[in-house]
Order: sequence, then C-alpha cells, then structure tokens
Amino acid sequence: MTEKPLVEIRDLKRTFDVSKPWLNRVIEGAPKQFLKAVDGITFDIRRGETFALVGESGSGKSTVARMVVGLLPASGGEVIIDGVPIADTSRAAEVRRLRRRIQMIFQDPYASLNPRWRVERIIAEPIRALRLAESEREVADRVGELLSLVGLHPADGRKYPHEFSGGQRQRIAIARALASKAEFIVCDEPTSALDVSVQAQILNLMRDLQDRFGLTYLFISHNLAVVRHMASRIGVMYLGRIVEIADGKTLFARPRHPYTRMLLNAVPDIAMTGRMREAVKGEIPNPINPPSGCTFHPRCPFVFDRCRREAPPLEEGVACHAVREGRPVAA
Repeated sequence: MTEKPLVEIRDLKRTFDVSKPWLNRVIEGAPKQFLKAVDGITFDIRRGETFALVGESGSGKSTVARMVVGLLPASGGEVIIDGVPIADTSRAAEVRRLRRRIQMIFQDPYASLNPRWRVERIIAEPIRALRLAESEREVADRVGELLSLVGLHPADGRKYPHEFSGGQRQRIAIARALASKAEFIVCDEPTSALDVSVQAQILNLMRDLQDRFGLTYLFISHNLAVVRHMASRIGVMYLGRIVEIADGKTLFARPRHPYTRMLLNAVPDIAMTGRMREAVKGEIPNPINPPSGCTFHPRCPFVFDRCRREAPPLEEGVACHAVREGRPVAA
C-alpha cells in the first residue's frame, strides 16, 4: 500500500483584485480587473522528500508558498496537510496543532528577523509560544543546541541580526524554523540573496538536516542548478499553472514541455559538452490579460491552432497539446 502524501494540493487558486479605486473606475468607465496568480494547480509532496517549484519570476511560485503555510487564503481549491484541510474552520483545534509542524524560510533572511531582538530571543520565541520547554534554563539550552546545529556558536545568541553576514542570518532563520520541531518547511528562494559559495553551504546544511530529522521541503526557486541539487521531484510553473511534473533525474535528462526545455537550454554548459544553448526567449505575458488557450503559445516554437484555442490539461505529467498528440517537439 502506497503511503499517503504529507501534503496534498488540490486545484489551488488565488485571484487578486487589482482594480483601480471605485471613483476612478466611475470617472474613467473602467471595468474591474483581476489577476490570476495561481490558476488551479494540483500536486502532492511525500514525507521526507523535497518537491521543488521552478519557473520565471511572475509565474506564481511564491504565492503558492504563502497559501501552503496559510499566510494567504486561497481563492479556490484545498491545501491538505497530514489529512487536515488547513482552511477547515470546523477542525480549528486540529489545524492549530498542525501549524506548529509547518514553518517557512524566506528569501531575505534580514527582513524575516526582528532587528530589535537578539538572536537568542528570535529562536526562543516559538519554543516559549508552543511551551516546548518547562524552564528558561531549558529554553536557553535548546537555543544553544539549535545554533550549534546550524553551524553557529551558542554565544552568537547574544548578538543582533545586523551583526551577521547573509549566510549566517539564513542559518539563524533555519534554526528558528527548527525551534518548533517542524516537520514540513516551505523554502521560498532561501539562497537567491546569497553568494554562490554561501549558497552551497546553506543547501548542504538543509540536506543534512533533512536526513537527520526526516524533514519535508517545498522548495521554491528559479535557479535550476540549485533545484537539481535539492529536489527529488520538480514542478515547472508558467503563468500560474504547472506545465510539467517529473522526478528530478527525468526532468533534466528528458524534459517534455517546450517551456521546460527552454529553461534548461538557458543553463550554462559547465560540463563543456559543446551543445548549443539558447537564452529564454520572450517574457511572461501580462497575467491580468493572459493569452487565450495555452498561455505559453506566444513563445512556443511548436505552436499550432489548437494551442491558441484550448488550454491543455496536465495529463501524465505534462500540459502540452503537441506532446499529447505526438508531434515532434525535440530541441
């Protein structure tokens, strides 16, 4: 019997009202405008794995991250974690207990840490709030243990966030996420603001912690090299929809969707195989007024009439009419 996924995302949607103020609309005769940031995506995350969402800026990845942890309400669909829908008001007690098992690591570690608090207080906050220690002595010991766990010294707890480098601040953010004994961590571009050498240290730390504590990650990134190092399965997002899902090795070896291939072709050829590489062509269209049919069709070299009329469903891991009809789409 297959184990039930820890996280289940079902037809998740998020629409933002981006209309001008009412008086401006009346004077100008302008209609209301809505932006579909996430347009009905579905995926699962198994216990102990890293599932990555990749795509260009503006594809909706960070919006998904915030809905999964409950920072943004969904306009439609469900987020189910360990069998509990997090928006189910009839199971409020279960949802509260569940939330301590969910944490988030943000892109900018400095913005996510209170600059007026010492590091020891930042890390101790979830321990005190969730009553995970019986005395202040135990809280202090736990904070020191967490700092050591992420490669810092317990004495660093007396410092303020501005006294650390970017990589060290991200280590503090990871320690804070672990303080509540979290099992599921959403990582929203956790290394994009860091130098390349520091990125590698943070990624290796995250993998070591995952192996040690059996953590489950939802990893958001636009950096395919980072995703290749971290993820066991990958979902490729474009303009609010998932266009391809596959395990990491398959996606990098045999990408099926033209957009996935376009992203991979833009990655520098470090192995110097001599293969021709092309930059990503065009830009993501305006999400307020997206193209008809397949939203990727204005940039796709394999577009045909059906692509302009019908939005392809995600079937067998890919949302592409050309692939489904067996048309030649090889790069």
